[in-house]
Amino acid sequence: MLSPPSLKLDQIGKSVDGEFNCGLDSSHTKRKHMPITAFNSFTDGLKPNQRNREHFIANTNLDDDRLWVPYANGVWFQPCCFNVTSGGFSVVLKGLAGSKVGTHYHVGTVHGYTMRGHWRYLEHDWIAKPGTYIYEPAGEAHTLVIMDDSPEPMITVFVVAAGLIYLDRAKDGGFAAYEDGFSLLQLARKYYRDAGLDQTKLDALIR
Repeated sequence: MLSPPSLKLDQIGKSVDGEFNCGLDSSHTKRKHMPITAFNSFTDGLKPNQRNREHFIANTNLDDDRLWVPYANGVWFQPCCFNVTSGGFSVVLKGLAGSKVGTHYHVGTVHGYTMRGHWRYLEHDWIAKPGTYIYEPAGEAHTLVIMDDSPEPMITVFVVAAGLIYLDRAKDGGFAAYEDGFSLLQLARKYYRDAGLDQTKLDALIR
């Protein structure tokens, strides 16, 4: 477990060069879809009378390629919930064998349930397979990798209680980028708009 990175004042609000390496391999350093690299004031973009705080259901379709929002090389997600109270989010994450999500530090807890494929964190010795549930405490940094020999793409549900910080290196890493429910909502809206999908489907996931 790594200690939380120290965020200096001159880092806040300052853009980080687009070619930073937040624990990803070199093929990820210029990826089009990246976590935000500066702290800005994001909102859900809805008027008060458009907000709904009641219970809801989210229907994903794992077989519809159009609904997978690109996140990293070989990694996509389908949103289930954007929590605009805590900044957390719930997603179904899909990754091809050999792909990875860079080293990141969680400021809140995480629950995960694996539906397909095999994956692990480089910092742990277990391998998640279909049926594996994981609980992650706040304050842990890790690197998610899909096993090279995974028999199929990894698909896992993650419920993330708060934002996460991407680190510039796996060991004793410092701040590289920040991700939360607001930045994922912004990313998903842009993808839906560019793909000609109904953005109101995303608005229904905001709580």
